[in-house]
Amino acid sequence: MFPNLDLILLTLLHASFVIFVLLLVIFIILLLFSVAFFLGLSSVFLFDLHHFSSLLSQYFNMVKDDLELGGVLVLLSLTHQAVDFVTVSKPWQKRNKLGEFGGNKAQKYSKRHYIHGLKNVQ
Repeated sequence: MFPNLDLILLTLLHASFVIFVLLLVIFIILLLFSVAFFLGLSSVFLFDLHHFSSLLSQYFNMVKDDLELGGVLVLLSLTHQAVDFVTVSKPWQKRNKLGEFGGNKAQKYSKRHYIHGLKNVQ
């Protein structure tokens, strides 16, 4: 019927095999490009993350130092207040004696002032 049909089929089979090999090579090259792109992107991401983490660790070290300095300043302020309180306050017995002697004068003065104030109002 068709002359050289076996040669035509053999050529078709050979062309199909060549196209399959070329498609396989193209797919492998595309896969290698995808893997290379992913590795390059991940390496850039890791380098940036490392750089960012070093900046972040420097920031946290700075914040830690600031918090430590703040704690020292609060402790210094509390110590200063405690020293002022201890040096200014008087012992309990002296405060009671001063209250007994000075309290009567203060009460008389407040009553006199109150009465004096009422006289002014009337």
